[in-house]
Amino acid sequence: MNESKETKEKRKSAGESDEEQQPVKVVRRGAVAASVWKRQAPSGYPYYDFSLSRSWKSLSTDKMGYSKNFFANHAKQLAEVIEETAAWIEAQKVQDQTAAPAGALAA
Repeated sequence: MNESKETKEKRKSAGESDEEQQPVKVVRRGAVAASVWKRQAPSGYPYYDFSLSRSWKSLSTDKMGYSKNFFANHAKQLAEVIEETAAWIEAQKVQDQTAAPAGALAA
């Protein structure tokens, strides 16, 4: 997705590197994609969330981009992407808890 220069500058001034701004996983079905982000709550608790997007290309100008809006014919792809993404996040949480030292993560 495209970010404005101002948004990128705000993130960098908040101490986030370019690496921290990258999704940890992308699940794609056709034009529909889910980007998984690893976040950290102010309390220090790590968690995952995801954002959905759709790629598009203009037939008249060949311009390409991304949208957060979908059409009815994207319903199947959206459902598949959401289901796979949710399953990946659940598996990743289990893996993270298994890898963490005893008592580091309270469930």
